[in-house]
Amino acid sequence: MQIEMGVKEAFSFIRQMLSDAYGMDAHFFDYPYGDFDKIDRGFRRTVWKKDSSQSVLLQGLEMLEGYHMVVVKSNLDFYNILAFLGKKKPCEFVSVGPFRDRPVTGQDLIHVLSINHIPAGHLTVIRQFYDSLPVADVQNVVTMLRHLLSAFVPEYKDVATEYVDFSEEQNVFQPDSETVRSFSGEMAEKYASVLNGFLDSMLAGDNQGAADTLKQLLDYTGYEANPSMKQMKKYLNFLNDNCCSRMLMTQVHASFILEQQFRFETQIENAGQYELLLRLPYEIARKYCLLVKNYSMAEYSYLVQNVINYVTLHISEQLTLSVIAGYFRKNAAYLSGRFHKETGDGLVEYIQKERMRTAVRYFNMTNLSVAEVAGKVGIHDFGYFSRLFKKHVGCTPSQYKKMVNA
Repeated sequence: MQIEMGVKEAFSFIRQMLSDAYGMDAHFFDYPYGDFDKIDRGFRRTVWKKDSSQSVLLQGLEMLEGYHMVVVKSNLDFYNILAFLGKKKPCEFVSVGPFRDRPVTGQDLIHVLSINHIPAGHLTVIRQFYDSLPVADVQNVVTMLRHLLSAFVPEYKDVATEYVDFSEEQNVFQPDSETVRSFSGEMAEKYASVLNGFLDSMLAGDNQGAADTLKQLLDYTGYEANPSMKQMKKYLNFLNDNCCSRMLMTQVHASFILEQQFRFETQIENAGQYELLLRLPYEIARKYCLLVKNYSMAEYSYLVQNVINYVTLHISEQLTLSVIAGYFRKNAAYLSGRFHKETGDGLVEYIQKERMRTAVRYFNMTNLSVAEVAGKVGIHDFGYFSRLFKKHVGCTPSQYKKMVNA
């Protein structure tokens, strides 16, 4: 059926049909386009602060002619469908989405943070965003959109769908071609064995074993044989990402792992001295080993692991025995006794210690004031925060902050 009306005039109808059928949003863009953040609800800008996708899309629009329908799978693991109406330049286009082709899982969220190097502090925002995305079969949405558009633009009946996938992992180490040619099957097998030995030592928290196997690993890659700084940074990202990926299979909470991965990624990117790059592999190994020693929960039951994770993720909120017991639908006395039996600490005592450990990390890593740090760890009584800090750390928050900044 052909309707004598343009897509722009009919867009409210098209948008309503997509909303009724799939619960997803759509936007019409006409030059000078306006706010491209609508395409992903401003999500990229939220997690990355500065995002270059607008300029990239503008460049692409300048080159387009004719009609195109493109399904884009983002490196953030959701879909948009872009239908370009290219009779003129710059062309009009319709964006449908974002949406997913399957419900989101916890592992999906960790994967998105990991491959995009998003700080772990964004985990709550990311979870809320992905939980809000509609789920639909991609081909069904494409078919419906094509039918809707072809009612107003008959050429769309014959438009082939193009697929673009940006969801592959980033920052994989790529050795130079000469290295690849000289790397025999036997050497590759030995390299894999040494790499797995290093990762096994790291997961055991064995710093000496990790350092020894790392030295063999670096010898195989020629890392210390005067490579370029660019090549060294590629290998460091490869090492950091491998450590992070393997650590995500352990009982250490993902927020700690991803925070550490992001910290090293930033350090690698900003490193300007050759000597620093030579030391960094051993620092990466040491810090991941420490993470295993300090935060492994393999000896705890599933319930206690979940309680510890809950305290970590909600440290700035109200944390009482009754609140946590209610969340896990457990009797407060039972939960308290179980927690004490496995950890040696009462739950209230553990929460206090964790608030103070978190406060120390804030003082070590930020320039926040004492009052701001107190708020960040969920304590809004400044006097109580100071007394608690002195009890657990041995000095007042102000004294500790002076020592750190000295």
